[in-house]
Amino acid sequence: MTRAGLILFFFVSCGVWIPRHAFRMAQENQKHVDQIRMGQTLAEVERIMGKPPERRSARLRFDGLSIEEWSYLTDYVRKMDTIITFVGGKVEEIRSAPWEDEDEDGKSGQ
Repeated sequence: MTRAGLILFFFVSCGVWIPRHAFRMAQENQKHVDQIRMGQTLAEVERIMGKPPERRSARLRFDGLSIEEWSYLTDYVRKMDTIITFVGGKVEEIRSAPWEDEDEDGKSGQ
């Protein structure tokens, strides 16, 4: 193999492949998340995002208020989601969080 061939092989084998559709979806999600403000309702956020959450969890707090967390992929390269927390149906917190790692059995590593 020529020197140029070896260099090309090295760069191709060390590169990171990112599915274009996932990258674009994350960019689109981030653009919408940037429009969300504290105090907005579930319906307002869904209208801004243009779709339901990619992941959702709900529970009741000790005082009976509902807590919902909506998650959207917002950074495919860094493997980050944005989690929007609603308390009593209104945005209380917006934060970024890394994807949960899964072990070989498909169980969460955390």
